[in-house]
Amino acid sequence: MLRPLAPHDFEMIAAASKSDVPDWTFVPRDLSEVEAKVWVEKRAAASAAGGPIRLVIEVNGEAAGVVGAYQPYANDPGLLEAFYFVLPEYRRRGLASAALSLMGEHAKRVTPELRRLQLFVIEGNPASARVAERVGYRREGLVAKQVMAVNGFGPRDAALYGLIVG
Repeated sequence: MLRPLAPHDFEMIAAASKSDVPDWTFVPRDLSEVEAKVWVEKRAAASAAGGPIRLVIEVNGEAAGVVGAYQPYANDPGLLEAFYFVLPEYRRRGLASAALSLMGEHAKRVTPELRRLQLFVIEGNPASARVAERVGYRREGLVAKQVMAVNGFGPRDAALYGLIVG
């Protein structure tokens, strides 16, 4: 099940921050409970204001990860950029692929002008690349220094994956 990010999801974000998730995403490393609550509050408010949509991947009532999308260019509603992560204990169940697929299908229904979904996978993360490929995204190339410094890393190379809609 996918549902909007809620205040009680701070526990999942705090757990993610203490795993390998920060190595590949913009989730900060080693968040305290208070920092995780603030992180969730800010992102939920941004979604409510029309910013990136973050949906929690829920399994049997437990938050297992996040999938989302945002419009990278304000003047181009036909392009959405997706992102996702799954907590380590929920991996290898197809959750990320299913969530990315569901999010894409929803985006197609509610965004009639949508022509392209895309996402970036930081080099060195083959599991995330497999998720994108399972859903139908195609690797289009490598973009040098695409992902700016995050979690102690310098700018990083990322593979661009795209999915043409319609």
